[in-house]
Amino acid sequence: MKLKKFYLRYYPPGIALCYTKSNIDEIKVISLHDLTTKTDIGKLAENIAASEALITPNVLPQLIDLLMKLQNKLKEPIKKKFYIHKTFNTHVLPITNVCFDKSGHRFATGSYDRTCRIWNVEAGVEENILRGHENVVFAVNFNAPKCDRIVTGSFDKTAKVWNASSGALLRTFHGHANEIVAAEFNVLNDDEIATASMDGTSRIFRVETGQETHNLVGHEDAIISARFDNDGNLLLTGSFDGTAKVWDLRNGKDVITFHGHNAEISNAIWNVNCKMIATGSLDSTARLWDIRGRNNFHTVDDHTDEVLDVSFDYSGQHLATASSDCTAKLWNIVGNVEKIATMMGHTEEISKISFSPPGLLILTASSDRTARIWTLDGTCSQVLSGHTGEIFSCGFNYIGDTIVTASKDNTCKIWR
Repeated sequence: MKLKKFYLRYYPPGIALCYTKSNIDEIKVISLHDLTTKTDIGKLAENIAASEALITPNVLPQLIDLLMKLQNKLKEPIKKKFYIHKTFNTHVLPITNVCFDKSGHRFATGSYDRTCRIWNVEAGVEENILRGHENVVFAVNFNAPKCDRIVTGSFDKTAKVWNASSGALLRTFHGHANEIVAAEFNVLNDDEIATASMDGTSRIFRVETGQETHNLVGHEDAIISARFDNDGNLLLTGSFDGTAKVWDLRNGKDVITFHGHNAEISNAIWNVNCKMIATGSLDSTARLWDIRGRNNFHTVDDHTDEVLDVSFDYSGQHLATASSDCTAKLWNIVGNVEKIATMMGHTEEISKISFSPPGLLILTASSDRTARIWTLDGTCSQVLSGHTGEIFSCGFNYIGDTIVTASKDNTCKIWR
């Protein structure tokens, strides 16, 4: 094995080692959840080198520099005000999804116009149009941390992987009987993608060969999310059948099924260490599930209408929920689960909620044509207005100093 490159993960802190094994590039992630501003970096580097063969004496100084960079990032103040930077007139038909690459210099959009488009944030121009799907492009994702590939999932029942720089089509994946609504790369092996479909199955494909390695059958209705765990061995799926499942990809079996919701699941996500799962549902509740105990240890039943999205902060201390009741709520989930704040101000449903990477701000997107930024005490610190249509998606870049909002007015706005 030979180390090729380091990648940094700021939130939660971690270092990814890109190395070559049998002429194949692979990635190993070293999580540093306990890193603080007071950590002895020299001692930490020595401990990592003692347990990791890829860290040889000649790269130890580079490791120390990277650990110091991660530590310094924890000392930086959070940005609290954002201003419009650019407006992108993206597609002639409605946008479906948007995502940043790791650098935040590019973002990708999917659309009903059957294309995925890649945009340069600094120049304000379109870099590439990815053409080839025969129906709506619904899912778009980069392969973190390298971000040199994009996966798209389409209503034409196929997924495709593209070269993010040239826009060249690398592979098309067939097998689903209905629309694909989610697709993502395995973070530890970007030769592997997972898809979720309205046909009630999730599938795992190899990028280089196009081979389908798993057809995960067990849900009784459409699967709307499919997410790898940190090790890439487990897959979490959420379904309209009201259940979430955890699949062991080493044998292709569903090892845990979480029952309890009385209506469709809107989202299902892992927490930072993948020992906890949160689900939101159209039954007006969100639920927290313990992987080890395989049980629902808390039900959030404080909303009066459908829960449309859920989000963990990077530290795993907080859960945020967004609802059709026009409110978002923040919960402390360490020890006894307690509500910290109710965020009121939107006048229509909130469809998307996310934390800033440091976890000190919350971002919401609403059908009322605005996005809002909230502090952890539930105070609205800023209203991002200017769209003329419903805002259905929003997110921070990897660093947390830039926001993208996507609207049914067919524009994306960049805020800095």
